[in-house]
Amino acid sequence: MSSYDLSRALYDLREPPKREAFLADQEAYAHRYSLNGKERELLLKPDWRGLAEAGVSIYLLTKLAAALKVDFVEMEAAMRDMNKQEFVRFLGEQAERNKRYAMLLE
Repeated sequence: MSSYDLSRALYDLREPPKREAFLADQEAYAHRYSLNGKERELLLKPDWRGLAEAGVSIYLLTKLAAALKVDFVEMEAAMRDMNKQEFVRFLGEQAERNKRYAMLLE
């Protein structure tokens, strides 16, 4: 699967008129691009992990997230099959585990 058209659809969300068109009718917006069925599904769901696995950069994922008012932590949580609270807890636990390594640098 080529991610060019999918990436282009997300890149174009930087422009207010295109972002407004996307928010008004996501299906119609998706049809403006040469997306195959899987790409359209990834965009419309949105499937954050699937989009990343399809080759969409994190920069472009943030354009979609911003349009949908999804914060970065929520998007990253979804990529790990977690909700936002679970992911924040995971980050805290990871930070605690890593403290011992930071102390070694002092």
